[in-house]
Amino acid sequence: MFKAIRNSYSNRNIAKILDAVIRAFVVITGVAIAGNTLGIFLRPQVAYAEENHPQKLVKQLKAGHQQKYDLKVREFLESQKEFGNPASAYQTLDHLFDKIKIKIRPRTKYNKEEAIKALKAIDGVLKKEGKFEYRKNKLLIEGLKKQKDGKRFIDCDDFSSIYLFAGERLGLFLEPVYAPRHVFLRCRLDDYTSFYWEPTLAAEKDVGFYKDWLNIPDESIYPIILNKNEFEAIHLNNLGAAWYEKGDYVTAVECYKKAIRLNPDYAEAINNLGVIYSKRGNLDIAMDCYKKATRINPNYAAAFSNIGVVFYKQGYLQKAIELFEKAIEKDSNFDKAHANRDFTIMERDSRK
Repeated sequence: MFKAIRNSYSNRNIAKILDAVIRAFVVITGVAIAGNTLGIFLRPQVAYAEENHPQKLVKQLKAGHQQKYDLKVREFLESQKEFGNPASAYQTLDHLFDKIKIKIRPRTKYNKEEAIKALKAIDGVLKKEGKFEYRKNKLLIEGLKKQKDGKRFIDCDDFSSIYLFAGERLGLFLEPVYAPRHVFLRCRLDDYTSFYWEPTLAAEKDVGFYKDWLNIPDESIYPIILNKNEFEAIHLNNLGAAWYEKGDYVTAVECYKKAIRLNPDYAEAINNLGVIYSKRGNLDIAMDCYKKATRINPNYAAAFSNIGVVFYKQGYLQKAIELFEKAIEKDSNFDKAHANRDFTIMERDSRK
């Protein structure tokens, strides 16, 4: 029954119903049920790169730099071969680019009007020819598969990957950009002129849009430009999450550690690594991971909530409640933190 409830748990209204149901079960079966149910909410928060580190200066890149994303996409797909066919996925990308090339001729330099026209052409082919729709998924190789209705579902980092793949073939100078829980693009026209492009909306956007949309504090360093290694780390983190969901924790740990080697300030991968250590009962190591993630990103609600889970498992219920409340303070819509706090309060009060 709890599995069914968990699968339907998607918003605060349902969370309230869930709380009421669990409260009723606690009355009937005793406080032990609350402790068992808490584990439902301990899952890695796959946000495709949640980190917060000092703004890195964007180096002036040489013309040859942009010939690397084609290779990177190939590497991403090959690393995901247990989840699909890399050759078939790459053929899909090649086919789509052939369609794009009909609409836009590659060139060595673009003005802003020309760049936006090229970006819109990429979007048109992806959505009309490729039948792509924006939806959260884990892996690029899965997003490139056609569903039964002919549609394909990809999220922001996969959209950005395909744009980077197509953009370099067209001569567009695109760079991946990160804001909390989201990846998008910067299009550089020259050393002094650039603009942001939101691939999921096929529109130019400014910093203010992302701060409002993603609820980014004014004092935040976001958005930040990702280098090639940092962007690769996003894909490795997502691959780790996919293996985690399959129950292969050894391979998941390898992926997370590779991601952290590429980007030592990658709070999402560090947090996810902590989740596996917690799962294995290594609570001290898990706590170290979570604390490091919060030092990197002081607004990382999932990591604060996971610290609360460790305190709960150690029997420090009041400390756990305080950490769940801190997570809610960082993200008031974080349903798992609300549920974890409520469960822990019930257990604390039942012991009085």
